[in-house]
Amino acid sequence: MNKWLSMLFDIVGLHSLHRKKSLQTQFCNDGSLQPFTITPNRSSFYQLDTIPDVLFELTDQKNYLLASYSYNSPIHSEDKVNNMAKGMCYLSHNDEEPVHVIIVHGWRSDSLNKFKSIFLKQMQKKEFNVYFPTLPYHFDRASNSLYSGEYMISANVCRTITAIRQAVVEIRALIQWLKENKGGKVILIGISLGGYISNLVSLYEKEIDVLVSVMYANNLSYEIWHTPIGKHIKEDLKKNNFTYEQLQEYWSILRADEAKPLVPKDNILLISGKYDQYVTEQDANNLWLAWGKPRRLLYPSGHAGILFNRKKIAKDTMNFIEDSIANGSE
Repeated sequence: MNKWLSMLFDIVGLHSLHRKKSLQTQFCNDGSLQPFTITPNRSSFYQLDTIPDVLFELTDQKNYLLASYSYNSPIHSEDKVNNMAKGMCYLSHNDEEPVHVIIVHGWRSDSLNKFKSIFLKQMQKKEFNVYFPTLPYHFDRASNSLYSGEYMISANVCRTITAIRQAVVEIRALIQWLKENKGGKVILIGISLGGYISNLVSLYEKEIDVLVSVMYANNLSYEIWHTPIGKHIKEDLKKNNFTYEQLQEYWSILRADEAKPLVPKDNILLISGKYDQYVTEQDANNLWLAWGKPRRLLYPSGHAGILFNRKKIAKDTMNFIEDSIANGSE
C-alpha cells in the first residue's frame, strides 16, 4: 500500500474515532501518584503481590472449549465495575505441552471481532489456548461511559496512570496463574494500545516466553501531545493549564523504553507501520533502539494496516512464534 493511501485511511479512521468525545472535561490531577513518577524503583509500582483465583464458565464446542473468565483485579479503581478483571478464551482439548496465547486489544475497541479475525483460526489450528483479556474501562468494565475506553486514557492524569498500572498487573496475574496451574508456554501479543500495554508487561514479567507487539506506542505522553489520536485529550489538558512538561513528568512511569524487557531479545517481534498516523515512527523507533534492536518488521502501511495486512500479520506472527518455540526446545 502506498504512502498517501495509507495516510488517507488513517485520517479517515481518526475522523471517525473523534466523532465521539467526552461531553465534559475529564481533567483531574489530585497528585496522589506523584511519588511514583520520581521513584527509581519502577518494579514496585507494577508489582503483583498475590496471584488471584481465576474462575471460568465453560461451554463445550466441537473442537474447543469456549469460556469467559474473571478474577478480582489486583489493582483497585474508584469504579467497582472496573475492579473485576475479565475476558474470554478458546481452549484446546489438547493438554499436552500447552501453548497459551494472550491477545490484548486496542484502545476504544467495542468488540473483539477485529482481533479474532487476525489470529483465532490460525491459533486454533495449532491447538493453542487463546485468551482475550478486557482492558480496564472497556466493554462492560465502565459505568456511564460514553464510549469503550473513555476513562482508561484521558485528561484525568492519575486515573490514566492507575488504569495502565491495572492493565499491566492484571495481565501479569493471568500469566502467572497460567504458568502455575497449566504449565506450558505463554505468548503475549498486543495490538495498538494492547501492544503498548504488552511492552510494559514485558518489563516486569519474567514468565513470558514470546512477545509480539503490533503497531505499538512507547511514550504515552508524547503520543497524546504530538499525534492526532490525542487531539481531544490534549485540548482538555491545555484548557486546564496542564503543560506537556508536566504530563511527561507524571506519565514517565508509563514509558516502555525506560527499562529493558525480561523476555529474551530473540523472542521479541515488533511490527510497525511506516506511515502510521496514530503512533509515530519516531516513537516506535525509540523503543526498538532502547531495547537493543530486537527483530522488527516495518510494514509500508499506516495504523489501518492492522486490518488491511491482517493475513500478513497473522503469518509473520505465527512463523515467529513457532520458530521461537522450536529454538527454545533445542
